[in-house]
Amino acid sequence: MSNPRLIDQIFARDPRTQVRFPELSVDGAMNELRVLQENMKDGAKLPVPPPAAAPPSAVVAMPEGLSQSLAALATHVWRAKSKLVDPNTGEPSEETRRAYRHVQAAFDTFAQMGLTMNDWIDQPFDPGLPVKVLTFQPMPEIMRDTVVEAVRPTIIWKDQLLQLGEVVVGIPANTENPK
Repeated sequence: MSNPRLIDQIFARDPRTQVRFPELSVDGAMNELRVLQENMKDGAKLPVPPPAAAPPSAVVAMPEGLSQSLAALATHVWRAKSKLVDPNTGEPSEETRRAYRHVQAAFDTFAQMGLTMNDWIDQPFDPGLPVKVLTFQPMPEIMRDTVVEAVRPTIIWKDQLLQLGEVVVGIPANTENPK
């Protein structure tokens, strides 16, 4: 079974990151192989591996204070990223490209931790979304209720909601003229 952390290090975005491979004793592995081969010749049963730890899908609760701090940190990084990106192109400008790299690295670290952030912008609004609607704003250019602005992202850590998003929802403007 491969080690996902090792894979992440090998394929890191920053080529200057040093990758340290786990140190394995070749002599120890060869000795274990010899013992297994001898036991197989003698008709002995293979050793039973120890029971596995809890499955990775098991939900682990994060302490309340830590979850609030992590949500606040993630929100600040999300806001910094939005300030560094050109709203029209979605790409960082030439002046902010160097700082953007570090903010993107923070997002990658959050993802490795199992933290997801979603601002829901340009997605159809559904009352079941984990968001708090701050206001509904009539907009003539949209055809259905759509999230048009986010004040705070929704933050989830390993299936645990840490922070409700706060959004502005655009609604279709009334195109009929009142009589």
